Amino acid sequence: MGRRIVFLLLAVTGLAGCSFVPLYGYSNQESERASAPVPRPVQNAYRVVSLRPLLPGDVPSSASKASIATVPWQINAACRTSTAFQPGELIPENCRDDRFVALAISGGGSRASIFGAAVMLELQRYGLLQHVDLVSCVSGGCLTAAYYALSCDDPEDKAACPPTTNGAARYAWDEDTVYPLLKRNFLTRWFGNWFWPNNIAKFWFTHYDRTDIMAETISSNLYDQSILDNNQFRFRDLNPNRPNLAINATNVTAGQIREFPFTFTPEQFQQLDSDLDRYPIANAVMASASFPGAFNYVTLRNFREQRYVHLLDGGAYDNLGLNAIKTAMETQASNTGGPKQRVVIIIDAYMALDNRLAREAEPRSWTDYIVDSNFFVAYDTLLTSLRATQLQFANTLLRNHGGTLLHISWENLEKDKDPKIALLGNRLNRIPTSLNISSKHAGRLRDAASILVEKELRHILCDPSRQADAQALRAMMSAQAPALSCG
Repeated sequence: MGRRIVFLLLAVTGLAGCSFVPLYGYSNQESERASAPVPRPVQNAYRVVSLRPLLPGDVPSSASKASIATVPWQINAACRTSTAFQPGELIPENCRDDRFVALAISGGGSRASIFGAAVMLELQRYGLLQHVDLVSCVSGGCLTAAYYALSCDDPEDKAACPPTTNGAARYAWDEDTVYPLLKRNFLTRWFGNWFWPNNIAKFWFTHYDRTDIMAETISSNLYDQSILDNNQFRFRDLNPNRPNLAINATNVTAGQIREFPFTFTPEQFQQLDSDLDRYPIANAVMASASFPGAFNYVTLRNFREQRYVHLLDGGAYDNLGLNAIKTAMETQASNTGGPKQRVVIIIDAYMALDNRLAREAEPRSWTDYIVDSNFFVAYDTLLTSLRATQLQFANTLLRNHGGTLLHISWENLEKDKDPKIALLGNRLNRIPTSLNISSKHAGRLRDAASILVEKELRHILCDPSRQADAQALRAMMSAQAPALSCG
């Protein structure tokens, strides 16, 4: 009798492993409409853009909100939730917008996700977040970016908070909800999920791996409360009233440098003969956050060529998420009637390199006798160099396209004349890159966001040489925004 029970449990566990995931290493699905052509972006700046018109039998989807080729910057913030526009429809004059606003959130684990949320909530206080047309993210910053793109300000407002395809409720975008979710210890929950019987079976008998477990952990703890693996929030569940979302990863199977950046867009998926609509949001976030050594690749199948795309940490190519914004700007520039004003806001959770090694003759710890951890230092050094290049790239990009750059970073806080602010900057540089963060560190990041947003806005508004930039910001800031004096 005992043997039968054991055999039955093993059989059920094995069936569970096969039923939850297929016996192959990719999770995207073949497109049912692979032959449908992708139309060129609409040329008239005041007509609603669309990836493609709905075809007979299509179910309305919000996956087009992941496009960077067709960002509907032409519709102002006030009309996003109050008016339903059809593709190709002429936008009423009172709803037209001449400004393109993009927000980039860097990587950095939970440090980046908390700091990103704190800065975004500060920008919302000043009335600036509401004008953002595109949010581009990398690695840990994508935890927050995807949350924002799925959430709504008021869950009771049915027009601004449409239902999801799996029936699960959307989370609210407010301090009381956002911070407790982002502060969760994803590492401990991830490790605990390894030992569910069905996960054990999937791990050993299918291509299911550590990255898949973390994707499900993030999905169930941050985005929705789905229990089944196949019932997660997907790109079709993006809130149509939010800005477009660009989740960026690095394609290690690319043949040329220009193909290294991979953004989860409908256009990119159509090149694979695959549907982005049905792809889980959490899997895309994990593709961007798959730090080498800790996580496996996220794999996509190219159904057109019977090949595979392997993705890892987006920060390996672009640790600020600016490449997607560049693509969006270039698309606008190629069309007639592009935006008259461009604003790019960078939320940068960069942590200065630790100079502690310069004071130590023997830098090895006990773990280095097994596996030397100096590869972390090498990776950080490469990211620091890449960041400097990307910031220079951002300045050049906006100079070429005529725009305003806001760079929110605590890089220079340690040099502040106020000793309390300088001490805060010093402590921020000690927050490790991990998917786990303490309440004390999270509180410091929130304090820094409040200080830094005010400093950056004041720097622009009070600089006589940046009158055009100041005028653009004042036009977006709400009447209820905190007062900023130049005295």
